[in-house]
Amino acid sequence: MITDESQRKCIRITGHGKMKQWVANSLAFLESSDENKLLIFHTLPSELDPLMSLGEESGKQVTHKAASTSTDLIPRLISVVEIIKREYVKNLESKHTIRMTGLHQYNEMGSLQALGVRVTPAEGAFEETAEVTRSRTIIQALEGKNHPRQSRTPFMRVTLSLTELPELIENGATYQPPTKRNMSRSAKMRAKKRVKKAKAVAAAAEVDNVDMAVDCTSQGKPTNL
Repeated sequence: MITDESQRKCIRITGHGKMKQWVANSLAFLESSDENKLLIFHTLPSELDPLMSLGEESGKQVTHKAASTSTDLIPRLISVVEIIKREYVKNLESKHTIRMTGLHQYNEMGSLQALGVRVTPAEGAFEETAEVTRSRTIIQALEGKNHPRQSRTPFMRVTLSLTELPELIENGATYQPPTKRNMSRSAKMRAKKRVKKAKAVAAAAEVDNVDMAVDCTSQGKPTNL
């Protein structure tokens, strides 16, 4: 995983945030030619580190309301991701770039409880003491319920990248391959020519800069009599 913060953008999906702004900011972030850039979208509560691994224990405490939004906002996160993937491919076509594929997608699902998060009861709800919880568990066991139902609060995290990230799959993420552009052979040739021309212009500009630097250095030297 990339550690350079300039190559990584984390976006927490909220109920009051504007999808249009998330999409615009994400596409602008991917504008540069840096192939190592990542977009990370998640529904985790603000108290948690969005980059924490699924097996890591946070020891944090969040309110019942904050926890419930982690689950409720999953459909919104998926919508944002799908729009960005679609618009990214459209931008490739409009800018006539040579890149043929869209964004790689890695999905991670987990629960707040698995992260060691303690969810406080809803306002007005009765909070069990440790003794009451133990008594209830014993009663369930005596009734033959050896596996009492446990409350889980799901969350989702999605990583979009320009290159493959096999380490995420090793850590339990599921993978969705990028969308491929449909280009004719002539369009591909034109795109390659544009890229080649741009590289030639950049190389020429670099040579000019070196020549100017050499001229300035030689002009600054004293003349020997």
